[in-house]
Amino acid sequence: MRFVSMAFKNLRRRPVRSVLTIAGVALAVAVAVSLAGFNMGYRNAIERSIDRLGFQVMIMAKGCPYEAATMMLKGGTGLLYLPADTLNKVRSDPDIGSITPIFIGLAEKEASSISDSSGGAFAIFAGIEVQSYMEMKPWLEFETGRGFDGGRWFGAESEDEVVMGYESATYEQRKVGDKFIATISPQGQSKPVQKTFKIAGILKRTGTQDDGTVFLPLKTAQKLFNRPDELTILGIKMKQFSGAKLQEFESRWVSLPAVQVVSLQQVKSTLVMLVGTAQTMIAAVTIIAVIVALIGVINAILMSVYERTGEIGVMKAIGAFRGDIFQLIWLETLVICIIGAVAGTILAIAGSHLVESAIKKLINLGVQGSIVLINWQIVAGVLLGAIIVGFFAGLYPAWRAASMHPIDAIREGMD
Repeated sequence: MRFVSMAFKNLRRRPVRSVLTIAGVALAVAVAVSLAGFNMGYRNAIERSIDRLGFQVMIMAKGCPYEAATMMLKGGTGLLYLPADTLNKVRSDPDIGSITPIFIGLAEKEASSISDSSGGAFAIFAGIEVQSYMEMKPWLEFETGRGFDGGRWFGAESEDEVVMGYESATYEQRKVGDKFIATISPQGQSKPVQKTFKIAGILKRTGTQDDGTVFLPLKTAQKLFNRPDELTILGIKMKQFSGAKLQEFESRWVSLPAVQVVSLQQVKSTLVMLVGTAQTMIAAVTIIAVIVALIGVINAILMSVYERTGEIGVMKAIGAFRGDIFQLIWLETLVICIIGAVAGTILAIAGSHLVESAIKKLINLGVQGSIVLINWQIVAGVLLGAIIVGFFAGLYPAWRAASMHPIDAIREGMD
């Protein structure tokens, strides 16, 4: 305890240098914590976004399955369509637990009466069968409170009612009962058609592509876009989801023309693997930051040792052992690293929302929800790492100080 008190006292002798050294460690730790939190948060966001699709398998038109799945995560569409009879063919498969057909189209939306900033933007329309869609996503609920009065699903044959996702409604300040006007360009028609809908309900926030989607009955969507015999996606849940079952299912239906079977587990693995590739760069940035901080700590402690050469010589001359000198200098290094680690961790946690906002503005990551997750495992790991770095960073300066000969140290200190 006596050596710890002396270590703090020695650090206070040069407060500016000590603060700058601690700040260097804090910045390195903040970078490490933030990047580790981003890595973990982005992985979780990918898994959460895919799981919240509600499907285990998707059948869609041929193309790049990972590009198509990514567009689904972002709420987009590649505008590739399946023949409607694909549903009837696949529905009879014995391994299917439930299946839902989805038709997706884009339409230009008219600005709301409250805000005219959305004029000329596009709305994503999803034609669905409510019953089968809710089997896939039983967590969907209607928003209540904060100006919303709940709502309901549209009828299966309704042609003028829609249900809006949370973001699509709040962005334009829509509420249940409002009119929603969209301009649709049906297939094979050169002249767009303007359609007025009534908002029957507004869904609670889900953190998925559903938040930015406008839902309407499947048959109505197919009719409006003049594609009565086409679908975009068949979402499927398997009775028993496994690699073997998936291969059997895919082999049965891959022979259908212009059709591909995409397992979201495969998509998840591929996207996570791509994130894993980025880990190398993240680790490199972290290592560089740690090395820079390490050099700064060693330099600061060595300067302190050289400035106190005479003092160290006197201490050894009056009976201080080599181990005492070693322990004193080593503790100073450890104190700097621990204080810097704690400050850096607090800085990273406090600025996590700013980091997340900056990343989302710079890069379209294609996922919803939080992408920076700082948990106790990350904090504990970084703090332990800082202690280990401090342990090794203090070895050479402490050894250097402990190895001084008393007479030479006193003479050098007097020069």
